[in-house]
Amino acid sequence: MPRTRILTTALLLLAAVAPAQVTRRREAPPPADAASVESVVAALYASVSHAPDASPDFDRMRGIFLYVGMLVPPVKPGEEFKVMDVDQFSDRYQKGIAARKEKAEAATGFFEHETARRTDCFGNVCQVFSTYEVRHTLSDAAPFQRGINSIQLVRDGKRWWIASVAWDVEKPENAIPAQYQPAAKQ
Repeated sequence: MPRTRILTTALLLLAAVAPAQVTRRREAPPPADAASVESVVAALYASVSHAPDASPDFDRMRGIFLYVGMLVPPVKPGEEFKVMDVDQFSDRYQKGIAARKEKAEAATGFFEHETARRTDCFGNVCQVFSTYEVRHTLSDAAPFQRGINSIQLVRDGKRWWIASVAWDVEKPENAIPAQYQPAAKQ
């Protein structure tokens, strides 16, 4: 009987003390990339840009996209949309690299730079129309591509997340409208 009482008391003490001994898990502070709409958009451009001998920073992209975040590239008329998450976007990139290697094509850089922005926010939701230019090297005189990224962001009270990015590329029949040109940065 005394032995049972001692064992019971020891178990009760252990149950009372154990939670205090367990280190509480602290939630990591939001990354600097997620502090504001401006920082998320800057991180998006920085994460996709890369030198010829490098790849986009997909880990950084994962850190700013919702886990269900979508990337929606442009399609030709009549084609179906190819909606991707960051992992699928990474896979698409890797397949493109493999195809270029198979054709013995030289690797090229990809430097995407924002030239103008129009931002509309309400509460914890923002829509950013971000006009961009892309060059193979930072020193290229002219971009090889221009277009607009439509970026939807949401805030969970602690940080901003990209919910989706859909974009289109400028073409002769689809010029970037004046309100989205560099002089219109808002």
